[in-house]
Amino acid sequence: PQSDLALAGLVRHRQETVTELQDSIRTLNDQIASHVDVHSAGDTPAELALAQRAVSGPGLVITLSDAPGDTIPEGTNPNDLVIHQQDIDDVMNALWSGGAEAMTVQGVRVTSRTVVRCIGNVILVGGTSYSPPYKIAAIGDISRLKQSVESNPRVVNYREYVARYGLGWELRSADNLNFPASSQDLTLRYAQVVDNHG
Repeated sequence: PQSDLALAGLVRHRQETVTELQDSIRTLNDQIASHVDVHSAGDTPAELALAQRAVSGPGLVITLSDAPGDTIPEGTNPNDLVIHQQDIDDVMNALWSGGAEAMTVQGVRVTSRTVVRCIGNVILVGGTSYSPPYKIAAIGDISRLKQSVESNPRVVNYREYVARYGLGWELRSADNLNFPASSQDLTLRYAQVVDNHG
Protein backbone atom coordinates (compact mmCIF):
# COMPACT_ATOMS: atom_id res chain seq x y z
CA PRO A 1 0.00 0.00 0.00
CA GLN A 2 2.80 2.45 0.84
CA SER A 3 4.51 1.77 -2.49
CA ASP A 4 1.17 2.24 -4.27
CA LEU A 5 0.84 5.69 -2.69
CA ALA A 6 4.38 6.59 -3.76
CA LEU A 7 3.67 5.38 -7.30
CA ALA A 8 0.39 7.34 -7.44
CA GLY A 9 2.23 10.47 -6.29
CA LEU A 10 4.92 9.96 -8.93
CA VAL A 11 2.29 9.53 -11.68
CA ARG A 12 0.47 12.68 -10.51
CA HIS A 13 3.74 14.66 -10.50
CA ARG A 14 4.63 13.43 -14.00
CA GLN A 15 1.16 14.32 -15.30
CA GLU A 16 1.52 17.85 -13.92
CA THR A 17 4.89 18.12 -15.65
CA VAL A 18 3.39 16.88 -18.94
CA THR A 19 0.53 19.41 -18.64
CA GLU A 20 3.00 22.26 -18.06
CA LEU A 21 5.09 21.18 -21.04
CA GLN A 22 2.00 20.86 -23.27
CA ASP A 23 0.94 24.38 -22.28
CA SER A 24 4.42 25.60 -23.16
CA ILE A 25 4.29 23.81 -26.54
CA ARG A 26 0.88 25.34 -27.26
CA THR A 27 2.21 28.83 -26.49
CA LEU A 28 5.30 28.32 -28.66
CA ASN A 29 3.21 26.88 -31.52
CA ASP A 30 0.97 29.96 -31.38
CA GLN A 31 4.05 32.17 -31.57
CA ILE A 32 5.41 30.21 -34.54
CA ALA A 33 2.03 30.27 -36.31
CA SER A 34 1.96 34.06 -36.10
CA HIS A 35 5.21 34.17 -38.13
CA VAL A 36 4.58 31.36 -40.62
CA ASP A 37 1.97 31.10 -43.33
CA VAL A 38 0.27 27.71 -42.78
CA HIS A 39 -0.38 27.30 -46.52
CA SER A 40 3.31 27.72 -47.37
CA ALA A 41 4.26 24.46 -45.63
CA GLY A 42 4.11 22.49 -48.86
CA ASP A 43 6.29 19.64 -47.61
CA THR A 44 4.07 18.94 -44.59
CA PRO A 45 2.01 15.76 -45.11
CA ALA A 46 -1.72 16.44 -45.31
CA GLU A 47 -2.55 14.33 -42.25
CA LEU A 48 -0.04 16.26 -40.11
CA ALA A 49 -1.27 19.62 -41.39
CA LEU A 50 -4.86 18.58 -40.59
CA ALA A 51 -3.94 17.48 -37.05
CA GLN A 52 -2.48 20.92 -36.40
CA ARG A 53 -5.82 22.61 -37.07
CA ALA A 54 -9.10 22.62 -35.22
CA VAL A 55 -11.76 20.81 -37.27
CA SER A 56 -15.51 20.31 -37.16
CA GLY A 57 -18.08 18.21 -38.91
CA PRO A 58 -20.60 15.38 -38.56
CA GLY A 59 -19.60 12.06 -37.06
CA LEU A 60 -20.04 9.43 -34.37
CA VAL A 61 -19.46 9.38 -30.62
CA ILE A 62 -18.96 5.97 -28.99
CA THR A 63 -18.82 5.56 -25.21
CA LEU A 64 -17.42 2.46 -23.50
CA SER A 65 -17.80 1.82 -19.78
CA ASP A 66 -17.13 -0.89 -17.22
CA ALA A 67 -19.89 -3.28 -16.17
CA PRO A 68 -21.70 -2.42 -12.91
CA GLY A 69 -19.73 -3.83 -10.00
CA ASP A 70 -22.69 -4.51 -7.73
CA THR A 71 -23.87 -7.73 -9.42
CA ILE A 72 -21.03 -9.94 -10.59
CA PRO A 73 -22.21 -13.29 -12.00
CA GLU A 74 -20.70 -16.27 -10.20
CA GLY A 75 -17.60 -17.68 -11.88
CA THR A 76 -17.01 -14.50 -13.87
CA ASN A 77 -13.46 -13.36 -14.50
CA PRO A 78 -13.24 -9.75 -13.18
CA ASN A 79 -11.17 -8.86 -16.29
CA ASP A 80 -14.30 -9.47 -18.39
CA LEU A 81 -16.11 -6.66 -16.57
CA VAL A 82 -13.77 -3.77 -17.38
CA ILE A 83 -12.75 -1.86 -20.49
CA HIS A 84 -9.28 -2.69 -21.76
CA GLN A 85 -6.92 -0.88 -24.11
CA GLN A 86 -7.67 -3.32 -26.91
CA ASP A 87 -11.39 -2.46 -26.70
CA ILE A 88 -10.58 1.21 -27.31
CA ASP A 89 -8.09 0.28 -30.04
CA ASP A 90 -10.70 -1.90 -31.76
CA VAL A 91 -13.25 0.92 -31.85
CA MET A 92 -10.63 3.40 -33.09
CA ASN A 93 -9.48 1.02 -35.84
CA ALA A 94 -13.06 0.38 -36.94
CA LEU A 95 -13.64 4.15 -37.19
CA TRP A 96 -10.43 4.68 -39.18
CA SER A 97 -11.49 1.83 -41.49
CA GLY A 98 -14.81 3.59 -41.97
CA GLY A 99 -13.08 6.69 -43.29
CA ALA A 100 -12.73 8.79 -40.14
CA GLU A 101 -11.11 12.10 -41.02
CA ALA A 102 -10.23 13.11 -37.45
CA MET A 103 -10.65 11.52 -34.03
CA THR A 104 -10.48 12.25 -30.30
CA VAL A 105 -10.24 9.98 -27.26
CA GLN A 106 -11.46 11.64 -24.05
CA GLY A 107 -11.38 14.92 -25.96
CA VAL A 108 -7.69 14.54 -26.86
CA ARG A 109 -7.00 14.88 -30.59
CA VAL A 110 -5.58 11.65 -32.04
CA THR A 111 -2.55 11.96 -34.33
CA SER A 112 -0.06 9.50 -35.76
CA ARG A 113 1.96 9.97 -32.57
CA THR A 114 -0.84 9.66 -30.00
CA VAL A 115 -0.37 6.79 -27.56
CA VAL A 116 -3.32 5.20 -25.74
CA ARG A 117 -2.15 2.88 -22.96
CA CYS A 118 -3.94 0.93 -20.24
CA ILE A 119 -2.47 1.37 -16.74
CA GLY A 120 -4.46 -0.66 -14.22
CA ASN A 121 -8.06 0.55 -14.29
CA VAL A 122 -7.32 3.81 -16.14
CA ILE A 123 -5.97 4.72 -19.57
CA LEU A 124 -3.26 7.18 -20.50
CA VAL A 125 -3.90 9.37 -23.53
CA GLY A 126 -1.02 11.64 -24.44
CA GLY A 127 0.42 11.35 -20.92
CA THR A 128 -2.80 12.15 -19.02
CA SER A 129 -4.79 9.48 -17.16
CA TYR A 130 -8.54 9.04 -17.60
CA SER A 131 -11.08 6.83 -15.87
CA PRO A 132 -14.11 5.25 -17.56
CA PRO A 133 -16.41 5.93 -19.24
CA TYR A 134 -14.20 6.30 -22.32
CA LYS A 135 -15.47 8.48 -25.15
CA ILE A 136 -14.17 8.04 -28.70
CA ALA A 137 -15.39 10.55 -31.28
CA ALA A 138 -14.73 10.61 -35.02
CA ILE A 139 -15.58 13.07 -37.78
CA GLY A 140 -16.59 11.57 -41.11
CA ASP A 141 -19.48 10.18 -43.14
CA ILE A 142 -21.89 8.97 -40.45
CA SER A 143 -23.35 6.05 -42.39
CA ARG A 144 -19.92 4.73 -43.45
CA LEU A 145 -18.54 5.07 -39.93
CA LYS A 146 -21.55 3.30 -38.43
CA GLN A 147 -21.43 0.47 -40.98
CA SER A 148 -17.71 -0.05 -40.35
CA VAL A 149 -18.15 -0.16 -36.57
CA GLU A 150 -21.18 -2.46 -36.64
CA SER A 151 -19.52 -4.93 -39.04
CA ASN A 152 -16.08 -4.99 -37.42
CA PRO A 153 -15.53 -8.54 -36.00
CA ARG A 154 -13.68 -7.30 -32.91
CA VAL A 155 -16.37 -4.75 -32.09
CA VAL A 156 -19.02 -7.45 -32.67
CA ASN A 157 -17.14 -9.59 -30.13
CA TYR A 158 -17.10 -6.68 -27.65
CA ARG A 159 -20.86 -6.25 -28.11
CA GLU A 160 -21.29 -9.90 -27.06
CA TYR A 161 -19.59 -9.01 -23.77
CA VAL A 162 -21.96 -6.04 -23.50
CA ALA A 163 -24.91 -8.43 -23.74
CA ARG A 164 -23.39 -11.06 -21.44
CA TYR A 165 -21.75 -8.98 -18.69
CA GLY A 166 -23.31 -5.53 -18.93
CA LEU A 167 -20.32 -3.63 -20.26
CA GLY A 168 -21.34 -0.15 -21.38
CA TRP A 169 -21.86 0.67 -25.06
CA GLU A 170 -23.40 3.80 -26.51
CA LEU A 171 -23.19 4.86 -30.15
CA ARG A 172 -24.71 8.16 -31.19
CA SER A 173 -24.61 10.31 -34.28
CA ALA A 174 -23.67 13.98 -34.07
CA ASP A 175 -24.41 16.63 -36.69
CA ASN A 176 -21.46 18.79 -35.63
CA LEU A 177 -18.42 17.73 -33.64
CA ASN A 178 -15.68 20.25 -32.82
CA PHE A 179 -12.14 18.93 -32.30
CA PRO A 180 -9.24 21.07 -31.07
CA ALA A 181 -5.91 21.24 -32.85
CA SER A 182 -3.33 18.83 -31.49
CA SER A 183 -0.79 20.29 -29.08
CA GLN A 184 1.52 17.33 -29.67
CA ASP A 185 4.90 17.69 -31.37
CA LEU A 186 4.27 16.05 -34.75
CA THR A 187 7.82 16.37 -36.08
CA LEU A 188 8.81 13.13 -37.77
CA ARG A 189 12.12 11.65 -36.70
CA TYR A 190 13.89 8.56 -37.96
CA ALA A 191 16.95 6.44 -37.29
CA GLN A 192 19.94 6.48 -39.58
CA VAL A 193 22.76 3.96 -39.90
CA VAL A 194 26.13 5.47 -38.97
CA ASP A 195 29.10 4.44 -41.08
CA ASN A 196 31.92 3.63 -38.65
CA HIS A 197 34.45 2.67 -41.35
CA GLY A 198 35.97 5.99 -42.04
